[in-house]
Amino acid sequence: MATPEDQIRGLIRHFASPPDAELDELIRQGRRALLPKGEALVRIGEVDQRIAFLHTGAVRYHVLLPETGQDISKDFAFAPSLAVSFAAAVNEEPAQVAVSALVDCAVTLWPFKTFRAMVERHREWERFARKIAEMLYVRKERRELSFLRDDAARRYRNLLAEFPAAHEVIPQHMIASYLGIEPESLSRLKRRLGSTLARTAKRPGVRSRR
Repeated sequence: MATPEDQIRGLIRHFASPPDAELDELIRQGRRALLPKGEALVRIGEVDQRIAFLHTGAVRYHVLLPETGQDISKDFAFAPSLAVSFAAAVNEEPAQVAVSALVDCAVTLWPFKTFRAMVERHREWERFARKIAEMLYVRKERRELSFLRDDAARRYRNLLAEFPAAHEVIPQHMIASYLGIEPESLSRLKRRLGSTLARTAKRPGVRSRR
């Protein structure tokens, strides 16, 4: 089993190849912690942010609508991955997107300023930061296009494809808000899709996947 340090190295080296000494320094500067279920990594309005590497668990990105106070799920992240309210951290402005633990999460934490100072020291760290920003932009564009072109059923299938453990970790009302539908609509959608899959599995020549 990979150690927490190896998990961090593996993610960073997936995108770039910073010097070993600098990567080790970044790991040493991190603080291991437990982010309990429901605890905020980033709160709305927070300026001095932390960035977390998720060793285990999952977090939710969410916003509060000022008119109604409604809590809307914007995105999710599952370990192993980084978690931060990205735009606010980069622009050093109050966070408009909160990040909260969906389950107990084992994390390594850095002040975002510490992480950013490291990124600015070497072009391979800049490459890492650019690749992460590109990945986030692509995900954002795909989600926006999905809301413009796809119905709720397709958006739901996309969610399950990206996050196979979604229903084990994410409460139904949070999934519904992510999809832009009511929880009752999600329940009907799940029943309908379940019936469709069951009928497909029973057709001659069609084998269910296990």
